[in-house]
Amino acid sequence: MKSVRVYGLGLMGTNLGLKLLSKGIKVYGEDVNTESLERASHLGINVANSSQAVDLTILAMPINSIVSTLSSDKLIANTKAIIDIGGTKEKICNLMDSYEVPSIGGHPMCGISDNSSWEPDPEIYNGATFLLCETKSMDPTSREIVLEMIQLLNSKEVWIDRTHHDEIISITSHLPHLISTALVGTARDNYEINEIMGMAAGGFDGATRLTRTNPEMIKDMYDTNSENINKSLKYFLSELMGLVDLQERDELISYLNNSVHWRRALSDKFGERPLS
Repeated sequence: MKSVRVYGLGLMGTNLGLKLLSKGIKVYGEDVNTESLERASHLGINVANSSQAVDLTILAMPINSIVSTLSSDKLIANTKAIIDIGGTKEKICNLMDSYEVPSIGGHPMCGISDNSSWEPDPEIYNGATFLLCETKSMDPTSREIVLEMIQLLNSKEVWIDRTHHDEIISITSHLPHLISTALVGTARDNYEINEIMGMAAGGFDGATRLTRTNPEMIKDMYDTNSENINKSLKYFLSELMGLVDLQERDELISYLNNSVHWRRALSDKFGERPLS
């Protein structure tokens, strides 16, 4: 692989492009936002030549924009393979199945929660798990190109079924965003901000930091994974009410201990990831 084109020059797309650029890959970029184009150009990404043929096209836009792009023939020319890095996979991969260019669904498990503070960090991909979903249009060449990209990013490939991906991600990503947002709303609607900040520490900060994520990105996740999110939310509310209803001290301690042990086992096996 010698060249890529990144559609969508937000934090994820730009950081991916910069990482590949540092490995000697020619990186071209496109975005509908003039400010994003100027910023990417300043960092070394070529935003001038939109017709240049490339080995790989990377779709790093919001999910609904990826869906819209794959619903057209915009990407058919001048690329050997396509991958997206959207946060849900089933709807995108279903479109990729019949796309004329060999395509693979992707989802790097890394990112920055505070999109309001724009600071490039290409190393967010270093050591990250990069989830991949097969499609009916993929072929050996597209697979080889995508795996080379992941190797250059120093990420770890993990193949997963598209439906299973969206089921799990509703719990590990989408539900935490809902809970974080609801907690902020509860605090905002019931107390003055000075009261909250005067008594907020690590618990509130850690539980609400996800509300700083780009709202458009989160809305697109909900739009394309609502069934799984609703199912996970029902499970969560049932679990929460069950916890509230525990009357016996021993039952409550047992429940809390089980959660502590499970969470510690998770950390022991996979390590703690820094908060971003």
